[in-house]
Amino acid sequence: MRILLVEDDRLVRIPLRDALADEGYEVTEAEDGKTAMDTINRETFDLLLTDIRLPGANGMQIFEHLRATQPTCLAVLMTAYGRVEDAVKVIQEGACDYITKPFDTGELVLRLQRLQQEAMFRSVLAGAAAPEACGTRPEAARTRMVGESAPMVQVKQRIEAAASAGVSVLITGETGTGKELCVQMLHCQRERPGPLLTVNCAAIPGELFEAEMFGHERGAFTGADRRREGKFKAADGGTLFLDEVGELPLEHQAKLLRAIETGSFEPVGSNRSVAADVWVLAATNRDLSTEVDSGAFRQDLFYRLNVIEIAVPPLRDRREDIPLLVSDFLRAAATRQQVEMPELSPRAISALMTHTYPGNVRELLHALEHGLALARGGAVSVEHLPPTFRGPDLGGALDDGDSQLPLGRAVRQFEQSYIKRVLQQVEGKKSEAARLLGISRKSLWQKLKRE
Repeated sequence: MRILLVEDDRLVRIPLRDALADEGYEVTEAEDGKTAMDTINRETFDLLLTDIRLPGANGMQIFEHLRATQPTCLAVLMTAYGRVEDAVKVIQEGACDYITKPFDTGELVLRLQRLQQEAMFRSVLAGAAAPEACGTRPEAARTRMVGESAPMVQVKQRIEAAASAGVSVLITGETGTGKELCVQMLHCQRERPGPLLTVNCAAIPGELFEAEMFGHERGAFTGADRRREGKFKAADGGTLFLDEVGELPLEHQAKLLRAIETGSFEPVGSNRSVAADVWVLAATNRDLSTEVDSGAFRQDLFYRLNVIEIAVPPLRDRREDIPLLVSDFLRAAATRQQVEMPELSPRAISALMTHTYPGNVRELLHALEHGLALARGGAVSVEHLPPTFRGPDLGGALDDGDSQLPLGRAVRQFEQSYIKRVLQQVEGKKSEAARLLGISRKSLWQKLKRE
């Protein structure tokens, strides 16, 4: 990843540059706004990391110039704690994230890694040919979920119903299943004029939760040298996504509940009520009903968030979608790595189709990126996949020969062989075979007719 680092304070810039370089990033420095914009005119970058207050041109001006010239470049803003409202304004305009000074370099690196992964994950699931531009409003990027299995059809139907009703939605599912993509689809289909703002409930320190969510007045606490707008107000007119809501401490849940129910709140250090029209979406990989029973999550907040639940299925429960995902991911990854759309060896297809996927769709994406990078433009074989995919072959359903099969033919050949083996195991009982394969009886019948 190529990073443009813009920071006028040399004591901050040099150590940060070295730390990012040690993590494998290619870093270009700029000490003022004019230098940064000149550099953007000459070179292309994957991510802009810039201070907001700079000589020559401020961070907002640099971001606007970047968005006009390199719309696929990610942007992260650095700002002093008392000036967070500046960063919030930039996020409303389409930046990806901000971080307040002083910050731990390790935390920044983790956030950059997660940001890069999530941007790539969203873009390939949306069928994009290149990483999604953070400067592009979600309404303009019509996202889609790849999959035609019965569980995914149900997810899409629930998204449509929830977006039409505009009620609170709780999205549940294991890590890596695509919960955030559901949020993007909901926001797009609802077509609210405001921004989509994400809050990671697990990442906000407990003592700063109220200030981060609802804002604060000047002098409300030590270090609050300016009045600041919180996340609820920043999302006014749009969508507020509460990610990992199950991690929210019990003591903060009551105020969150009141803000959702009344559409208003009081900033820290203020007696005035502030109104905000916010559509609240939440996601968790926890079983919140169990958390309610144990007293770790408020029952009233649970019901307020869970007007409609969208349960995103794990990949192992929708295996018939794997060929579609593989094809979609490979096409996007090949475009991103600037190589031809690769072929997959039969054993690679077999490994991809039979893997257990504890990491779900995100693990499949990682495996394909890994394989494509190691194949270096050639056919992707099972040896190019991560070690966890190189387990025992399923009885030689497909044999690697001297020539490589096209992806579509290899998938169909494996499907036919695998279905026949399952039918033999259940003595020809098609209903039982369909259940074991995770597909409908009608889908099984259609696949058998293709032989």
